[in-house]
Amino acid sequence: MQKLILFCCLAGLLVAQSGCASWKQNRWLANHNKTLKRLAESNIPPEQKLDGLIQDYVLFMNEDLKFLNPVKGVKFVEKYHSQNERYIDKILNDSEKWQGSLNTLEKVELGVRVAKKPYLNDVIDLAPKFKKKYKQYAFIVKLTGKVVGGLSGFLGKALGI
Repeated sequence: MQKLILFCCLAGLLVAQSGCASWKQNRWLANHNKTLKRLAESNIPPEQKLDGLIQDYVLFMNEDLKFLNPVKGVKFVEKYHSQNERYIDKILNDSEKWQGSLNTLEKVELGVRVAKKPYLNDVIDLAPKFKKKYKQYAFIVKLTGKVVGGLSGFLGKALGI
């Protein structure tokens, strides 16, 4: 009888644990969606929107790299992508327009500011790991390249790279 009770408790704990992971992932996705929607629809300067996007994407990559099962990781990325692509595109388009209007000196100043951003080391560290983990999934590599390209694009242009 004790073994049956112990088995039921362990089974219940296992079910609760897997449910908690799912709730946590859904909470992460909801937070990302709320953050990106707020950034995309706000009237803050494009540089701050891009900063927010990159910071959110760093958080997202960190969360996703915790998945040991690549199938679950891909599902998480697919949900993130489908929920947030329009917001990411809007932020990147606003940023591109703004960057296109900068003169050479302003671009250099922007490049210097970006080089000092606290999230830059995280992007440099995480983006290659993330792309490598999902290299067989073209849409994930494309999304990561698009987001990181929004950052490195103006840094490279500003520094003449």
